[in-house]
Amino acid sequence: MFTGEHDRLLDEKGRIVLPSNFRRHLKDVAFIAKSLQAPCLMVYSADEIEKVAERLIEQVQTKKVTADAQRRWAASISEVRTDTQGRIPIPAKLRNEIGLEREAVVIGVINRLEIWIPNEWNRIEGESEKELYESVWL
Repeated sequence: MFTGEHDRLLDEKGRIVLPSNFRRHLKDVAFIAKSLQAPCLMVYSADEIEKVAERLIEQVQTKKVTADAQRRWAASISEVRTDTQGRIPIPAKLRNEIGLEREAVVIGVINRLEIWIPNEWNRIEGESEKELYESVWL
């Protein structure tokens, strides 16, 4: 499970050091995709990306999601390898799409982690927590 918030810096090669508690879930490989709903990158384990892909295929087949949405999301996914120092490279195209330069915030979102630029994450944190307090899942 991915939880917590961690401030990170990208190195000159566009790599980010993952928090140690996240590394054990990703093992040697991670899948990075641009979120279609928020200005961030989503990072999945191999097991989780398969589950997400299966749900997406089902939604396309039942016409809940368009095939074009499936194509756009699948095309945005990059498979990356973790190195011995716990870093993953973030492809330049994905960094550019969300404006990620040097500073980043890595958050755990239960089944995945997300990489945000700090000002966007701060904006989300500053929004009303009314939805959270009214949720029945807590």
